[in-house]
Amino acid sequence: MIKRNVNLQARNTLRLASTANACSEINNLEELHQAIIFSQAESLATIPLGEGSNVILQKSIDAHILDIRLCGMTKTKETESHVWIEVGAGVNWHEWVMHSINAQWFGLENLALIPGRVGAAPIQNIGAYGCEVSSLIDSVNFVNLQSSSSTGLAFDSLTAEQCQFAYRDSVFKQELASKTVITSVVFKLDKIFTPQLSYPALKGRLEQLIEQKKLDVIDAALVAEAVIAIRSEKLPDPKKLPNAGSFFKNIAINQQQLNTFLERHPNAPHFQYTHKDLADKIGYKIPAAWLIEQCGFKGQRSGDLGMHKDQALVLIHYRDNTTADTGAVEVIRFADSIIAAVKERFGFILEREPQTI
Repeated sequence: MIKRNVNLQARNTLRLASTANACSEINNLEELHQAIIFSQAESLATIPLGEGSNVILQKSIDAHILDIRLCGMTKTKETESHVWIEVGAGVNWHEWVMHSINAQWFGLENLALIPGRVGAAPIQNIGAYGCEVSSLIDSVNFVNLQSSSSTGLAFDSLTAEQCQFAYRDSVFKQELASKTVITSVVFKLDKIFTPQLSYPALKGRLEQLIEQKKLDVIDAALVAEAVIAIRSEKLPDPKKLPNAGSFFKNIAINQQQLNTFLERHPNAPHFQYTHKDLADKIGYKIPAAWLIEQCGFKGQRSGDLGMHKDQALVLIHYRDNTTADTGAVEVIRFADSIIAAVKERFGFILEREPQTI
């Protein structure tokens, strides 16, 4: 059912005051088709929202918001070493991760407890603890909004390579932004478990769990348990303290830039990563949280907004005053003050992770 003038405050994890021209819950492809026909007839942009975990909503959105709830998990292919699973875009991400572990399909365990739904994962190329979802995606299926009409939906699919995945980026945030609705994602997962322990904090937590439980081996469930424990400690629950998770991207630099930076800040944390566009395939990242903390924003509050006291990368909407109508303008203004401070002190320009709608 299509609803008009819908309050979206409960539909975004920052709990920003926002009202959409129209909103529909999409449980199947027929409902998606009817929603697109309505958008075209009303000359409204069609915007999938999901759980609203990585967005900054404007106070008034002149668009048709789609609450994508397309579900289902189907095994499409299997070999001795891998399995291909097509997952509906509306499936809760964490539930899918835990389901994959229980089914003995491996690779997603480092991405446990990330909020949102499966359809949002390739858009943002979500990542955590040394793993990016792009390394586990075979293809992404979607509906082309520009080609769909009253006679039918225009289905399309892109391989992982065609998705142009990059750090917290993809073709769905660039060239295809606002032109598609992802309907499902096909994952290629391992049948043989190999732990990914490049992230020091994860390795350390696993060692603690192994000692506590007196275990001899690491399995995927234990990795997920460690990830869940770390995330629960570091990141506030958006249901209790409204936030959009990590608000800024880490700074990606090359070896020469790193050397120059460390000459000025020898004790700065940094970590190595591989990058297909670099000549030597090796790059480095400076944690945005450290830069923000050095500028004094950790735990700092400005009105109803602030950076979390335990994790400087998380922007909080405190909402002590339940009648407050904090919106995107206030969030962006506060974020820009942080960006300006980091640029002035370190020369780096932070980028926001959440998309503005």
